[in-house]
Amino acid sequence: MSNIEAVLLMLVSIGAFLMPFLSRKLNLPSPVAEILFGLSIGIFFKDKIEETEVLNFLGELGFIILMYLAGLEINFESIKKTPLRKKFVYLLVVILTFIFSVLTIVYLKLNNVFILVILATAIGLLYPVLKDSNLLSKPFGQSLLIIGSIGEVISLLSITVFFVIYKDGISLKALQHLLAVFLFFATIYLALSLFRLYIWWNPEKVNTFLKTNDITETSVRANFMNMFVFVAIANLLGLENIIGAFFGGMIFAMVFKERHEITEKLASLGYGFLIPIFFISVGLKFDITEFLNIEVLILALKLSILILIVRFFASFILIFAKFSIEEILATSFALSVPLTLLVAIATLGLDTGAFTEEVASSIILTAIITGLFYPWIFKNIVKRFNLKEEK
Repeated sequence: MSNIEAVLLMLVSIGAFLMPFLSRKLNLPSPVAEILFGLSIGIFFKDKIEETEVLNFLGELGFIILMYLAGLEINFESIKKTPLRKKFVYLLVVILTFIFSVLTIVYLKLNNVFILVILATAIGLLYPVLKDSNLLSKPFGQSLLIIGSIGEVISLLSITVFFVIYKDGISLKALQHLLAVFLFFATIYLALSLFRLYIWWNPEKVNTFLKTNDITETSVRANFMNMFVFVAIANLLGLENIIGAFFGGMIFAMVFKERHEITEKLASLGYGFLIPIFFISVGLKFDITEFLNIEVLILALKLSILILIVRFFASFILIFAKFSIEEILATSFALSVPLTLLVAIATLGLDTGAFTEEVASSIILTAIITGLFYPWIFKNIVKRFNLKEEK
């Protein structure tokens, strides 16, 4: 390890520790504060970032764990228990978001990649926002989580299709590639379902995957095995690491209901250190002066507004799920904070050469703007109209 890498690793570690305290003082989401910290110190290490192998590895591992947790935290049991009529309406919100995103990009004649940006929906920032607003246990908060979960799955599928087509074009090869991906995940789901049936007959075996009270932490090892198997197979199929990690977590969540303990254990490891390092490393990769570029700033503001407008019109269908106008307005802001996915899109696009650093900077700045302002507006709407009250 070089002296520069040692100093940078030390600064990043200190920043990962201090950012939660600073973000609470400034009322910022922690990931936003971490990206800004990375941007700040990146000024002094711009030419050395590519040489920091240890930091790049830790950031990549944090990214993989972040997406595995994103899949793991999807509550399929809550989705199953939701009445069919409401489920259909929630799905329509996501479908309309997709349709409006495509129409918006076509009408404004923007780069097709921005379809991914506008339709991106994630629960990574939504979950803590709902928790902070005391809405997690309320029907309104649960509805938002269900819509966000469906949207996140659709978003990751869209990202998968986009990058496959980017590599292979619209061709038979791309179709075969996507079919192979589908068959792989279907096979793994079937295998895990059979394993779940085996556990039903042998309940003591569930400890291997879910319980966290043994000294060898076999449940943590089992989940890391599951995560890295999906990451490895995704690479063999020509997909990005995070896509394999997300679907690995999602399929595990579909098969195992009682996973609260292991999710908390993995979250403490991920959010405790590796995921903050990823967000800081994202900031390190970008030149902060890019954000002062008027074109980058205007594009980021435009994308931030379009994300909200598309959600606003798509959310009107929720009136058929007995949402009030105030709840529909709040929903628009709640679903407009896809920070983790926007960072993923920018990182993947830059790494694969799908778009320029200027475009990637615009997407990162969009993530920062939406992550800063929309949660604050959402909380104020909730407070103003007492949306946390039971109805």
